[in-house]
Amino acid sequence: MAQQQDAIEEHQGAVLDPILLFVAFVWGGNFVAYKYLLDLISPAGLLAARFIAITLILLGVLAWRGRLRRGNTPAMWLRLFLAGVLVMGVQQVTFVCGLNLTAAGEGSLMFSTAPIFTALIAAAIGQEAISGANWLGIAGAMTGTALVILGGAGAQHVPATRVTGDLLMLVSSLGYALFMVISKPMGQRYGALKIVTFAYVFGLLVVVPFGARDMVAADWASLGALGWAAMGWLVFLAGVFGFVAWYWRIARTTSSRVAVYQYVVPVVAMVAAAILLGERPTPVQFGGAALVLAGLYFARRQAPAACPS
Repeated sequence: MAQQQDAIEEHQGAVLDPILLFVAFVWGGNFVAYKYLLDLISPAGLLAARFIAITLILLGVLAWRGRLRRGNTPAMWLRLFLAGVLVMGVQQVTFVCGLNLTAAGEGSLMFSTAPIFTALIAAAIGQEAISGANWLGIAGAMTGTALVILGGAGAQHVPATRVTGDLLMLVSSLGYALFMVISKPMGQRYGALKIVTFAYVFGLLVVVPFGARDMVAADWASLGALGWAAMGWLVFLAGVFGFVAWYWRIARTTSSRVAVYQYVVPVVAMVAAAILLGERPTPVQFGGAALVLAGLYFARRQAPAACPS
C-alpha cells in the first residue's frame, strides 16, 4: 500500500500543483511588499507588528484544531525555546534588516540559498548524504551568489548599502536552514504547524524587545490602502496561509515535487521588483541568478524540500 501511494505521488509530480505554485508566487511578492512598507515603517517596527500578528493567528489556528496543549513534552519545549530564540528570532531580525539595506531581487536570491545551507548542515550531522551532483550544485550556487553580489555595483535603483544587506540576508538564510534542520525531527513527531507556531512564540522574546518601541511609535494611519494591503499580504498570505498551505502539501506529496516550487520564489521576486520597484539587475547578476537556480536544482536533488520564506 505504501509503495502504491508513493507511486501515485511521484506520478502526480508531473502535474503543476496550484496550491504550491500560488504559495511560491506569494512568497516571491513578499519581498516587494516588504520593500514598499520599509519606506513607511522602520524595519524593527514592521517586523514586530508582523511577527506578533502571525503568532497570534497561528496560536488561534492551533487551538481551533485542538492541538494547542495535546502531546506537548518537556523535551519539545526546551528544543523549541532554543530554536525560537537563537534561530527564529535572530533569523527574522537579520532578514528584515538585510532586506532594508539591499534590493528586493538581490535579497530574494540571497535568501534562496537556504536549501544549500540546509543540505550542508544536515550532512554535517549525518541527517542527509551529499552526492557528487549535490556538491556541484552547491559550488555553482555559491559562485552565482558571489556574482550577484559583486556584479551589482553598477545596477540601477540599488541602495549603496546593498553588500551589507546581501550579507545579512545570507546570515538569515543560514539561520533559517538551522531552523529547518532542528525542526525536522520535531515536526515528524509533533506536526509542522505546532513546531512553527511555538517557534514564533519563543521568537517573540527576541523580536518584541527589538521592535516594540518602533512599532508603538510608527504612524500606522499613514499606510493608506496600498500599505495595509501590503501588510495583509505579509501577515495573511505570505505568513499564515503560506506556512499552513506549504506544510500541508509537504505532508501529502513527495519532497521532490515540493522542492521544485522553491525555485519560483526568487524569479517572481526579481520580476516583480523590476516591474513595481524599478530594479534593474546587471547582466552579470542575471548570469549569477541563473547559476544560483541551476545550483539549487542540483544541490537539492533527492533531498527534502525547505520552506523558502
